[in-house]
Amino acid sequence: MPQRIPAPGYGDLTAESGASLAIDILNSLTAHVAVVDSSGVIVTVNDAWKRFANENKCADPASYVGSNYLAVCEEAVRRGGDEVAAVVLAGVRAVLHGDQDTFSLEYSCHSPEEKRWFVMRVTPLSHGRPAGIVVAHEDITAQKNIERALRDAEQALRQALEREQLMARTDSLTGIYNRRHFLELAPHECAVAERYGLPLSAMLLDIDHCKQINDTAGHQIGDEMLKRVAHTALECLRKSDILARYGGEEFIVLLPRTTAEQAAAVAERIREGVAADGIETPTGRVTTTISIGVAEFRRVEDTLDGLIRRADAALYGAKDSGRNRTIVHSPRASEGER
Repeated sequence: MPQRIPAPGYGDLTAESGASLAIDILNSLTAHVAVVDSSGVIVTVNDAWKRFANENKCADPASYVGSNYLAVCEEAVRRGGDEVAAVVLAGVRAVLHGDQDTFSLEYSCHSPEEKRWFVMRVTPLSHGRPAGIVVAHEDITAQKNIERALRDAEQALRQALEREQLMARTDSLTGIYNRRHFLELAPHECAVAERYGLPLSAMLLDIDHCKQINDTAGHQIGDEMLKRVAHTALECLRKSDILARYGGEEFIVLLPRTTAEQAAAVAERIREGVAADGIETPTGRVTTTISIGVAEFRRVEDTLDGLIRRADAALYGAKDSGRNRTIVHSPRASEGER
């Protein structure tokens, strides 16, 4: 007489009905499940395994039930080029031999139509040296797609943040620092100069007759001229120097560890470079010049504002003296000089 097995919710079950229930449970799972005996032969598979085999042109049950799972993996390894098969083979053998309790592996199994990912789990049917194992493959493509979408969104957000940060500190036309970022960086250089007694100079550069260029050649040429001046200045400066567009056609440079005399020499290289440059237009070559004012940080009870005011006074001195020249602020000049 069949043995009865009590099962909560199902009443008393016979061994036969219990086995049938076990098959029903296997078939209700979304994972592709195969039961493998101790020699590696597939004893049974659930409906999900069969459906997957059918979708991948392996509908004949003889191609999985009764076949040796280990032999299939070994053949894949012999063919070469399948690193997953080698890892799977080692993991399945380890669980079958009782060398490890379980084995799991996440892997891709892409088709020409779609990209797919699975996770494989191998568990023993009994403790110790198992009489067999259960091999389950779960489709995690949806999870992977969500993870990829999240990574893409995070990358897009990070790139947008980087762009915003770049825009916040650079001038959109010339690509150099803007006035706000210059005023964030400059106080540190002043503090270093004061603390260690190092020279520090600033220069203000202004394009001569910029409005005239805009009026006669057009704002597009005027914008190109601003970019040319910024590029020429960068070519003459060190990486440690801080160049920024200070406003309109005016640029400012802070030169750490540089005396006013040394800064004036740099200013002259920039001025000469700008004067030698030009933009070819249908109506002729457009050129410009710049005027530059240079001042040195006093290091004793001086401020960034004071340094900029003195450079500005020297700049206006260059303008008043005929433009296209560099003037260094004299220590004897008044702070209100224009």
